[in-house]
Amino acid sequence: MKNQFLIYFAIVLTFFACNKKTDELKEMNSFLKTNFEFNNRILKSERRDYHTLIQELPSVKIDELDKLDSQFDLLIFKIDSLILTEEADIDKTISESNHIFRKAKEIVKNITHYSLEEFKKPKTNSNELILNHLKNRLVIAMSNAFQYANGFTLTSPTYTRGIDSIIASKTENGIKLTLTSKYGQSVPDNRDIIINSINFNGQEKKIYYKLKDNYSFADIEFDSLESGIYKISGILKYYERSGELESWFEKEFEVE
Repeated sequence: MKNQFLIYFAIVLTFFACNKKTDELKEMNSFLKTNFEFNNRILKSERRDYHTLIQELPSVKIDELDKLDSQFDLLIFKIDSLILTEEADIDKTISESNHIFRKAKEIVKNITHYSLEEFKKPKTNSNELILNHLKNRLVIAMSNAFQYANGFTLTSPTYTRGIDSIIASKTENGIKLTLTSKYGQSVPDNRDIIINSINFNGQEKKIYYKLKDNYSFADIEFDSLESGIYKISGILKYYERSGELESWFEKEFEVE
């Protein structure tokens, strides 16, 4: 996905560096419109995953993201209207767009690969070209924000919500849960596992546990557990130079 964004920006920067003719302007605007549709499909997928996630885990909802998404929709509608107006004053729209870039950057905690800088008006007489370029940057910024909100890792080109599997087993001292994570296993330092809740047969229950690292990722040890269905939810936090990464997880397991 990131490679697609880099290709897009490279093409746009090359274009603005040149003095283009009318037919080339049309070609570039056509490219930007097609690219927006591609990026918008990614945004819709990320947005859909986010709303599914917060239904399952309401605690991970980001109120600021929901507000920003509404502002984004209104701004895209406004930009589409301005594209039809030849003498449009777009400075105010650029200012409103930069508000979204700043807020989206805060949501992704300034992580370099997921942040877009504020928009600077390029030197061109084509308002349509500027506005189409602005639309693409906005949709990429929002897609990145939703991807962060969904919980991600640095794995490329796909990402995961952190825990691959959870295995319950009996030990001499009680019950042990083994958490596995392909990504987490490769990051032995600068990480935290936070357990938000443990549910037993549909009801939240206070249960004492010990959390220990293991060769695959981590073990959670309990003195004892009643037979039944459990659901455990929490957050994996990784601390990188670029910022703090958070990855949500929720898994069921059974004790017989």
